[in-house]
Amino acid sequence: MSSSPSSKVAVTACPACDATAAVPDPFYYLWHGNEYVIHRCRACTHQFVHPSISAADQADMYSDHYFSAGGDWVCGMFEGSYSDAEAEIRKEAHEVLAYIPEASGNLLDIGCAGGVFLDEARKKGFIVSGIELNATQAESARTRFSLPVMTGRIEDVPADKWKAEFDVVTLMDCLEHLPRPLDAFRKVAEWTRPGAVVFIRGPLVNDPVGSLKESLRRLVWKRKQLPGYPLDANIFNRRSLAVMLDRAGFDVENWVSSTKTFANVIVRRRRS
Repeated sequence: MSSSPSSKVAVTACPACDATAAVPDPFYYLWHGNEYVIHRCRACTHQFVHPSISAADQADMYSDHYFSAGGDWVCGMFEGSYSDAEAEIRKEAHEVLAYIPEASGNLLDIGCAGGVFLDEARKKGFIVSGIELNATQAESARTRFSLPVMTGRIEDVPADKWKAEFDVVTLMDCLEHLPRPLDAFRKVAEWTRPGAVVFIRGPLVNDPVGSLKESLRRLVWKRKQLPGYPLDANIFNRRSLAVMLDRAGFDVENWVSSTKTFANVIVRRRRS
C-alpha cells in the first residue's frame, strides 16, 4: 500500500472551472514512459489528467491509426474503420439531427472526422463547417464531400475566427479529449449566436457505486495504473459538465439520454 500524499501537495487549476482546487487521485496512466495522473477538482468534482495533454500528444493519439479498424475511434460502437462504418455513421447522424431542436442555420461540427455527419446535416438544410485535427480525415471531407473543413485543433483556432456565426455546434465524442474544455467552450461562445444550440455526446461518469469505490481507494491511497493511455483527458460528471457550461455562458436544456457512463446533452448559449 502506498503512503498518502502530503497535505502540502500543490493544487492544480481545473480545466473545467478554472478553480485552483484540484488534487491528485490515486489513479494514473503510464504512457511513453510518463505518468499522467488523474486529478480531481474539489470545487466542481471534475477529473482530468495532469500533466495536460500536449499538441504532440494529440497528434500521436489521433493519427491515421486512430481511425483504422484497430483504432480507438470506434469506442465499441461500430465495426471496422471510419470509412468502413459510413452507413452506420449516417444512420447515427440522422438520430443526432433528430435530437437537435433546429432544422436549419449555420452548423459547426468540432472533431468532424471525415465529414459524414456534416454531409447528412447539409442534406437536411444546414450550412455546414467543420474542424478536424487529423489531416487525412479533414482532406477526405474536403475532397469526397466538398465540405469546408479546417485542419487543426480547436486550441489553435483564433477566438475571433467567427463572430456569432453559428446557430448549432456539435461535439460528438470530442469534448472529453480536449485538454482545456472550458477554454474551448469560451471560443464556442464567441462563435455562436445568443440562443444557439450545442449538442454534446460523450462519456459521463454517473455511477454511485463507482464513486464509492474511488472514495475508498483515496482513503487508503492505493494507487492504480489505468489500462490504455490518456485518450480521455477529461472525466466529466453531470455536475462538472454543468459547471463548465455555466462558466462559458451556456445552460443545459435537455439531458437527451444519460446512463452511468454516457450522455447526449442539448445546451444553449445564453441570450444575455
